[in-house]
Amino acid sequence: MDNLITLFNTILPLSKKEENLIKEHFCLDNFSKKHCYLELGKICNQLGFVENGVFKVSSFKDNGDEYIKYFVTKGHFLIDLNSFFYNTPSTESITGLTNSIVYTLSHSSFKILENEVVNFSNIINELKQRALLEKFSVKNEMLVDDALTKYTKFIKRYPKLAQSISQKYIALHLGISEYTLSRIRAKKQFFAI
Repeated sequence: MDNLITLFNTILPLSKKEENLIKEHFCLDNFSKKHCYLELGKICNQLGFVENGVFKVSSFKDNGDEYIKYFVTKGHFLIDLNSFFYNTPSTESITGLTNSIVYTLSHSSFKILENEVVNFSNIINELKQRALLEKFSVKNEMLVDDALTKYTKFIKRYPKLAQSISQKYIALHLGISEYTLSRIRAKKQFFAI
């Protein structure tokens, strides 16, 4: 919880009273690997702050094939923004790839914090803006970069993730086959020697 409070305080300062109120409303959850945090088509009625673990945020193409939009790691939020803020069915699913520890805030508690914590809305707006810019950047890279460049940027963005999750998930995120990913990894290891 300290990581979350620190993050909020780096954006705008909170009083001790506000910090305690935030701590009261976030619930600590332990999730096992493969836990579905948000199901596709359901309303997102909670947001989570990842204290430890890795989640994939995925959607499906018209032909039914999964693609992974991005990964959520320690210090980041689990949420479908449109679904949470506009009460619409989720266009993505959020699933754990590892055992995870998450601080979860219900939609009703979110509303309470909006009313009780002076800078809460401003903090959330700043976090939304950062998240949207990051998502836009990743989406743009996936559209224009070649496979090697995508993988290189992936390693820079998620330095520890390549060793802790399946190549299948990395390939789904990069929009390449597992075979192509294996070739890229072998080539990068060869040139690193």
